[in-house]
Amino acid sequence: MILRVSEAIVRAGAEREFLARLHELVADFPDRHHGLVRHEVLVDEADPRRIQYVSAWRDEADLISYAGAGWRTEPVTFPGEERYLEAPLGLRHFRVDEAE
Repeated sequence: MILRVSEAIVRAGAEREFLARLHELVADFPDRHHGLVRHEVLVDEADPRRIQYVSAWRDEADLISYAGAGWRTEPVTFPGEERYLEAPLGLRHFRVDEAE
């Protein structure tokens, strides 16, 4: 399983609007994207302008189907997203290490 973490630093005052738009856009992702095991939106308690979208993918093929061949370095964005952000999205990936 691969965890994909996209992190946004949202402009001050735009947090609620950004979160509403993000939730609206990802609500049907489990039905639309094969291999998406789970997903969630996280808000940093210390700095609510730091928002993460975390998605768990069954395997690399499913992640490529969602994000494209450049999945390791190219974030998936929504139209007009940049107007909410102070900087481009940060993107990280983690493999889930299962105990043997």
